[in-house]
Amino acid sequence: MHFHYYNQYQLTGPQTMTAKTRGRLRKLWLDIHLWLGVGLCLLSVPVGITGSVLVWHDQLETVTESQRYALTGDARGPSLATFADNAMERLGDGARITQIRLPAETGEPVVVVARPARATGPRDTVSAWMDPPTAAVLDVGPSTNAFMQLMHNFHGNLLVPQFSGRQIVGWVGVAMLILSLSGIYLWWPKRLSLVRALGWRKAMRPSANLHHLFGIWIAIPLAILSFTGMYISFPQTTRAIVGTFAEVSPPRARPPGGPGGPGGGNLPLTETRMGPDAVLLAAVLAGPAGALATGITLPTEQSPSWRVTLATDGGNATVSVEDATGEAKASLPPPVKSGDDLGRVMRRLHDGIGYGIVWQAVIFVGGLLPALFAVTGIMMWLRRRKANKALAAKRKAALAASAS
Repeated sequence: MHFHYYNQYQLTGPQTMTAKTRGRLRKLWLDIHLWLGVGLCLLSVPVGITGSVLVWHDQLETVTESQRYALTGDARGPSLATFADNAMERLGDGARITQIRLPAETGEPVVVVARPARATGPRDTVSAWMDPPTAAVLDVGPSTNAFMQLMHNFHGNLLVPQFSGRQIVGWVGVAMLILSLSGIYLWWPKRLSLVRALGWRKAMRPSANLHHLFGIWIAIPLAILSFTGMYISFPQTTRAIVGTFAEVSPPRARPPGGPGGPGGGNLPLTETRMGPDAVLLAAVLAGPAGALATGITLPTEQSPSWRVTLATDGGNATVSVEDATGEAKASLPPPVKSGDDLGRVMRRLHDGIGYGIVWQAVIFVGGLLPALFAVTGIMMWLRRRKANKALAAKRKAALAASAS
């Protein structure tokens, strides 16, 4: 008997201590999960919703601005000069063409971008969307969609870039990553099988069931989105960290000149010696074989040369064509380094580019669910507070009764 009692003591003692430690650890993570979720819901919810909208950016524009994509075909027929002339007829007197964007994929129009005569700044541009086979103008309007630009700005910097909005979004991503991982830890079943734990639990209230069910199904994708968003929001830090184990390219400097240059005084030339068709031919001959021209930027007062963008398998190449001499000089894309490749993967995962419609749908749902988690989480928190107050009142009453 003595030997049996000794063994029981040796086994249950450490197990009891472990249970206490687990209980304390669980309570710690529950408090972290609770206060991060409640404290940051006013930021995490709109950041998530704007991300859900942005994942369908191209599809939404195709639907809401369908007239811009009412093409008669994909092959470009008339010369680029014809596109420019037709666009100028619709853009009005005083407008200066800054860029001609050529289709990179089927179903895309030719877009002629211009600075209007009464432009208020370098970003104030208008565009003409044109049918590639006929050069007919399909629509004219501001180059940027105001609603989508608002979504981009809020998602990227909370509309306060001057107050470190980008970094704030990054810290929201850190919090969402902690919430996702701690949610998995708190959900993990102790007694139920994993399969049963994934179902509706009768002992729980509907709000708790919704929180647990949707939470566990979206936790890993939400953790991926949070981590990639955090990676994007702190570019200098992440580049420094990645640079410790992989080679990264130095940050690219913004090209001087261009109609969007600082100060807004870098206007396109009113007259050029070369035309866009001759420039395109020179660029294609000077650029890598098989490259696809996707854009032509016109010369400016500060930079009197044309810039032609050519899409290649290894990235975009740029060909500079001097307007005065016609000399073309190609700048090939630098070789992709392993650290840069990681950054591209992070960006593509976060934006839903190149991973199919299923991943885009997951991102869409993952951006909307924080709103559900906020509502159900606050409901669970309020019930917890109410239960704690009731328990404290019972203890107080019991102590008063025992004292009397």
